[in-house]
Amino acid sequence: MRRFARAGAALAGLLLLGGTAAAAFGQFETIQVLRNGFTLRVNGQAVQADNFLLNDRAYVRLADVAAALGMTASWDGATRTVDVVPRRAGIRLTVPVDPWNPVVDLTSLGVRAADVEAVGLETAGEPYVSRRFSFVWDDLVIADEASVASGRPVLDLNTEYTLKLFTRGGGVVRARFTTAGLPDLTSTGERRIILVPAMPERGFHWPYFLVLPGDAHRQENAGHRRYLVVDINNTGPDSSITETITRTRAQVEQRELVSLKLAEELWSPLLMPVIPRPVITYRSGGEENTFLTHALDRDVATLHLKMQDPELARLLERQFSQAGYAVESFTHLDQQVVAMIEHAVGYLNQYGHDVEEQVFLVGFSASGTFLDRLAALHPEKVKALVSGATLDNMLLPLAEYGGEKLIYPIGVADYEAVAGHPFDLAAHNRVARLIYMGEDDQNNTVLYRDSYGDEERRIITKLWGQAVLPRARALTTLYGEAGGQGIFILDRGVGHDYSEAMYAYMKAFLEANRDSDAPVYPLPADWEQLRFTVFAGSQR
Repeated sequence: MRRFARAGAALAGLLLLGGTAAAAFGQFETIQVLRNGFTLRVNGQAVQADNFLLNDRAYVRLADVAAALGMTASWDGATRTVDVVPRRAGIRLTVPVDPWNPVVDLTSLGVRAADVEAVGLETAGEPYVSRRFSFVWDDLVIADEASVASGRPVLDLNTEYTLKLFTRGGGVVRARFTTAGLPDLTSTGERRIILVPAMPERGFHWPYFLVLPGDAHRQENAGHRRYLVVDINNTGPDSSITETITRTRAQVEQRELVSLKLAEELWSPLLMPVIPRPVITYRSGGEENTFLTHALDRDVATLHLKMQDPELARLLERQFSQAGYAVESFTHLDQQVVAMIEHAVGYLNQYGHDVEEQVFLVGFSASGTFLDRLAALHPEKVKALVSGATLDNMLLPLAEYGGEKLIYPIGVADYEAVAGHPFDLAAHNRVARLIYMGEDDQNNTVLYRDSYGDEERRIITKLWGQAVLPRARALTTLYGEAGGQGIFILDRGVGHDYSEAMYAYMKAFLEANRDSDAPVYPLPADWEQLRFTVFAGSQR
């Protein structure tokens, strides 16, 4: 009410300045005036309006003064009455507002920044949308640091909002607008990086980067089926989603990952999720465990099962909350990546990229481990898998061995509890599978507490020992004995890396499988460098 009273006093002052309060009705006079002889300012802003001076008194149209004060003036000819009331205008913006960087030009609403006393924002389902507002000249900037930090846009995509501007004159301007959706993915011939926000309603709680390749290799890949390449971010322990986004963006911008190189040369789009890696260690059943989200370890893959235990659920909720996360956002992480894939395929094909429903999975080290496990859990989504530095920890298509149940992620003893459906060896073998590592790789995952829990480590050490190379060879042999298919390569003289010959074979492997209806296993040309073992029905 104070705002409206103050506005009324200001208007009265301007009317007195005109000097017409006591004039009689119905009298015509001839007068001489000085046109536009002064400058009218309201709240320090000049008002563009015709005016004149008469006998050193200033006159201006009442409608112009009212508009400058955020009010409207109307004339009733029958009663010869002017009504001045606070403005309550309703306006619709015709151009969608960018949800990542929402800015509204106030002059398009007939308002100046200096006229605005308060701002509000609402949607159909939310009467008060909490955002920060600031002015840059006459632009209203809408911001939300929490949204940006979590990888979400400031405003929801494809959503109608109502902006409420309360003016110093007591008026209210209501401007309705709709936010834009995701960026247009029409090919430009240039490499592009797009951050797609988290969409819990579509099944994923974390954002993902989508990389569109440039046209340098387009012609040489013409006429072949096109696949989305998927890798997992391997950005190390992070303290926040903001840090994870920054590190993941750096990965896709630098183009050093094998997945990015292959995607570019195959003229394939690439998807990389932005999955945080909080440091969560907990003790349960006398065993201490640490989550490793970037490898889809047992703790992550069985999180939905752990949350069925009320006491353990309370412990994990507290641990994740202390790390700044909601535990629910990490459950079914494999299904979340599948949901990202489905969204990305639809998004790309909406703009004519013509990618297949299945994908190429390409990863190295922790991301290679994640993708090996993802392919085992969701074989129907995968055309081909290239997993590097993982021969010593690949998931076996085997439930029991040496008197031990091979639990996830060693084998498939409890596959149904983890995946929600029984293991299907035939479906597993429909994925073209390439798993390799450097013959001299000493990156021993068994030694790391975040890679395996105590029980998993006990089983692995008992059956195959702790040495990397002997374990890799033993697992390769068991893979074939269990009926699993694939090609398994030791890259001679290489540590935690890959040789040029290995890279050339990775590319040849994906090229051989992109147009085939069943897995194809071309034999490496450089068999001295690439010591391979192949279990398959189709070879070249």
